[in-house]
Order: sequence, then structure tokens, then C-alpha cells
Amino acid sequence: MSALARFLREEVDKGSFPGGVALAGTTERILEAAAAGDAAVEPEEDPISEDTRFDLASLTKPLASGALTAAAISSGLDLASPPGRFLPDWKQTRFDGITLASLLTHTSGLRAWYPLYVRGEGAEAYRRTLATLEPEQRPGAAVIYSDLNFVLLGDILETFFSAPLATLFDEMVAAPAKSRASYAPGAARQTAATEKGDATERAMTAERGLDYPRFRTGVVRGEVHDGNALRRGGVSGHAGLFGTARDVWHLARRWLLDPPPGFLDDRTPDLPEARGLAWQLSRGAGSAVPQFSSSAFGHTGFTGTSLWVDPERDLVLILLTNRIHPEIREKDFHPVRRRFHEAALAAHGGLTRESSRPQLL
Repeated sequence: MSALARFLREEVDKGSFPGGVALAGTTERILEAAAAGDAAVEPEEDPISEDTRFDLASLTKPLASGALTAAAISSGLDLASPPGRFLPDWKQTRFDGITLASLLTHTSGLRAWYPLYVRGEGAEAYRRTLATLEPEQRPGAAVIYSDLNFVLLGDILETFFSAPLATLFDEMVAAPAKSRASYAPGAARQTAATEKGDATERAMTAERGLDYPRFRTGVVRGEVHDGNALRRGGVSGHAGLFGTARDVWHLARRWLLDPPPGFLDDRTPDLPEARGLAWQLSRGAGSAVPQFSSSAFGHTGFTGTSLWVDPERDLVLILLTNRIHPEIREKDFHPVRRRFHEAALAAHGGLTRESSRPQLL
């Protein structure tokens, strides 16, 4: 049994998740991929495979919004611009100091989460609601990991390019990378199931003293788990992408082959965790391990997804699971991610950028 297959089998047996796919690769090739467990256990069991599509959740932030921002910079977008340059409702004093760069580094001061749909569904309603929410911190004072930063960024990218986000991703990111990841989940049986009854967001909404009458009741499968993404039409800057582990590898390897200037720099050196543009760096990251090189970068997703890239090793590590199906397990999934990284590095971490390339004999 391979190292990644063994890891997955042990974690499924522990109850960490019903099923998962793990992949280790380089810029040039996939070194190892494995699958174990079930894509769904309710309402019936359905085995997982390496071709199972996962709700990538917040991997959407770097893989879609980050990549599209890099393309926009090449077309003249200035990250020092305030959102109000694109969205008139953001030309208000309380938003002074917020820039596109601060959205990308989660230092804008905007709150971590809000159920935008309680005030109206769809992109236009979201834009109005976002512009009414008070920031919680002054820009640059703290890293507040916020979905709202990337909901807003997605709106700005659509305005800048004058096109829908899903179309932009398909044409400018996925197609050049030869990835089949998309905002369209595909047939339900091809996807891994997530949570039952919108339980997490139902509880989070109630905790804020808010009410929403249209939460889902059954197991979510074949549509995005995140409520804000779902009720924006399934497409948002912060969530909504679906893909297989191989699809994610195709997208991730582009960041090794041709990383956009400045995206992988530590933009928050005076704060407890290191943030690049759309990416998290290893300092202060709960899912990272000490064995990563100092240049490693990655991201995680609530549904049980994880992507970390170690440029010095020319290594891409991908873990996709359905850990919130049919209900959320331990909220802190980072110990599982760290065990995956340790297993993958033990098996493949000795490679360097040069030694990973195919040799011509």
C-alpha cells in the first residue's frame, strides 16, 4: 500500500472523514495519487474515486480570485486602488484605507462572515448589503480571515473585466492550465457530498439573532455547500469551485511554473500570521508543518480541502475530503492536514526542483 493510500485508509478508519483523495505532484508530473472511503454515506453509501469532484470551498480564493487578480494586474489593475473606484457604494469614509491589496491579504478590517442572503439573494443584493456592514478593525491592524473580502473582490473583478466570474475563470484560468475545475459542480453522483441541512450556517445565523426561511434540509450534493456562494448563484470570489485532485494540481502547478510577482511575498510581517496575495504562507499557518521550506504557500477549505505548495521541493500536496458529511466533525481539521503533510513529505519530500524533472537518457 502506498504512503498516501495508507494515510487515507487510517484516517477513514479513525472517522476523520468518510472519504478522501490525496495527491502529491511536481510541476511536471503526479508522483502519487490515492483514494479511499466513500463520496457519500447518506442517504446511501457511494464509493469515492480519484475522479470524484469536490466542493473546493475556500481554495476558490487563490485558485480563482487570486489567479484572476494576477491577470487583471497584467491588464492595468492597481492593487492600491480602493473598492470605491469600481463600486460607488464603497466611496464612504468608514472604508478609507481599504485597498484591493488589503482584501487579498485579509487585512481590510471587514468582519469574518455575515449571511448576506438574509437581506436579499443575488449579486446585486449582496453588493448593497456589503456596503452597509461596518468594518471591525482599521485596515492593516490585524489579519481577519474573511469570506467577505473575496465576495467583494469577485464583484470588483467582474466589474473590471465586464464579464461573469465563472466565464472569466473558465477562459482565463482553467483552460490555459488544462484543468477541468469549474464553478459548475457536475452531476451529483460525480461529486462528494457535504453537510446535511445547512446545519453550520443555520446555527451561525441564529447566533447572530438573524433568521432565514430557506435553509436546505437534505444532504448537500451536487451544489455548493457555502450559503453565500449558493445564494449568489453558485459563483463567488470566495467559494464555488468544484474539481478533482488532478484538476487542482493543474491549477496549482501554474503557481510554480510562473508565479505572479509579489503574490507569494509576506505582506504581513508584523502580524502573527504571514499572508501573501490570496495565499497563506507557512508562518502561523495551522495546517503547515515545520518540515515545509520557508517559501511554502497554501490554502484550506471548510469542506475538508487543502492545498500546499513547497517551491524549494517542487512539490504540490493536495488533500480533498468530505469531512463535513453528513455533519461536521471536529472543527479543527488542521491536525489531519498536518498528518497528511508529514506522510507525503516522508514519501516524497526528498525531491528538489531539479531532481523532480524527468531526465533525458
